[in-house]
Amino acid sequence: MNSLQSSDDTRQATPGQAEPATEKQPITYVLRTGGILVETCPTWCVLDHTDDIEGIHAEDLVHEGAEIQLRTNTIEGSRVSILAAQIMQWPFSTDGNGSEAPYMALRPEASMGESLGYSTPEDVEAEIRRAEAHLGDLRALNARLVDARAEYEHRRGLRPENLTVEDVRSLPVAVLLKAFGLKVVEFGEMPHGVQVWLDRTGTEPAVYLLRSLSQSARESLVRECLTPVAEAMGKKARP
Repeated sequence: MNSLQSSDDTRQATPGQAEPATEKQPITYVLRTGGILVETCPTWCVLDHTDDIEGIHAEDLVHEGAEIQLRTNTIEGSRVSILAAQIMQWPFSTDGNGSEAPYMALRPEASMGESLGYSTPEDVEAEIRRAEAHLGDLRALNARLVDARAEYEHRRGLRPENLTVEDVRSLPVAVLLKAFGLKVVEFGEMPHGVQVWLDRTGTEPAVYLLRSLSQSARESLVRECLTPVAEAMGKKARP
């Protein structure tokens, strides 16, 4: 018997907070093998043993403490627990796995009911250190997310008049073409060895590129075409 007690709250109990001081009364259980078992719950047990009283195997008796959970919202809007923990004990266990003493049940995904094992205080401390390191990594990743969103907003709001020569040299060519409203048109050959031609006068501004050019050559030539445009716009913007 291993029931989970969940809550919509982020935590059911504050870590380190003592349970209310209530005197536990002995409970008499009817054993399915015959006879009775009288057991007093430990002070931290919050499990309702009503169903157990009617009949239980001694090794199936379990004590459970208040569960704490780290909960978050899914993209569908439901609430899930991504880390749950509670103190547990199977006082009459004969498995020899340590569950006969109080231990910490850690569940990375609480709805599955799968525990990481019978964690001792030392095991829990190691998990805490790993969680703290993960939080540091998560903060660093969030800082990168802030930069990524700022870059996205910058590119989304790009206007030709706001572009600098440095922007033309560093931004992806696809971003530059979108900012200037240019389409790419390929041609087979032009006289006098012309490889690129920028036309911003028509109804559909375009940059014409020699079809045989490599991708790196295309990008380099597009930047060369747009650099003087950015310089001219910069001079107009200056008082």
